[in-house]
Amino acid sequence: MAYREAGGRQPVVLIHDGEHGTPLIDALARFGDGLPANVLPLAVNEITQVGLEAIAAAFAYGATALRFALRAKPRHDIAGLTRTLDLAEPILAGLGFARVRAATIETDDPDALGAALRAIESQPATLDGAPRPASFLGLGPKRDVMRLALRELQRAAPTPVDVVALPQGAPFGAVEVDTAGCTLCLACVSACPTGALLDDPERPMLRFAEDACVQCGLCKATCPEKVITLRPQLDFRAATASARVLKEEEPFHCIRCGKPFGVKSTIERVTAKLEGKHWMFQNSAQRLDVIKMCEDAG
Repeated sequence: MAYREAGGRQPVVLIHDGEHGTPLIDALARFGDGLPANVLPLAVNEITQVGLEAIAAAFAYGATALRFALRAKPRHDIAGLTRTLDLAEPILAGLGFARVRAATIETDDPDALGAALRAIESQPATLDGAPRPASFLGLGPKRDVMRLALRELQRAAPTPVDVVALPQGAPFGAVEVDTAGCTLCLACVSACPTGALLDDPERPMLRFAEDACVQCGLCKATCPEKVITLRPQLDFRAATASARVLKEEEPFHCIRCGKPFGVKSTIERVTAKLEGKHWMFQNSAQRLDVIKMCEDAG
């Protein structure tokens, strides 16, 4: 009500829990000036469980600042919340939002809470001052809601961009492959827990779906050729983009039945190394031919 009476401008969302934040807000209302009229308190069960999707949604809905009310000496580990804020900061900055849009207020003093909220600088939601609040309803698995909130955040941003660079450890990003050293062994496909790396049953191919990648690093650790690197980033186009081809080669055709199998360059490289250089294959074209046959013909 106070927010509407104040004209509904420059909304600041204050996330708090019932055990700590509610008594502070009540005390500020009874014995002080109360919350600033543009502050919208939002009670949650546990602040440290608030994720990136909630922060993105708040700004997509039109908030100009977000604050978390914490105890001066938090009872619970807030490392997770700190990591979430560290991840939100480059995303908000990359989209043109002023810095320190999302932060914590760590105090047990109601007056200090009120002073910190009043000290938040007035800043427009967009560069032209015209808000573009979203109206989506976040339903479904957490990562799907996060992706939806981030896309809506981009739409409402002061300076929308397609790609935002993120710090190491971010749960979004791309996989880069040094194609010259890749043998298409597809060990990375087997190791990927989210299906971000894909093969093709018809031909030797490695594909990548960035929207599914969580940057876990298992593909990099599994790669025997050590040709995989991770690039943390948030690509807003990934959700609607099809899987892109990282490497593709011609299959080798069985010399007996013509069935395509394996990778042509790999089989040719192996036979070239063995021919005349390994005692088992010296003067034995038949043994070399076995390598050139599929499992059905061999």
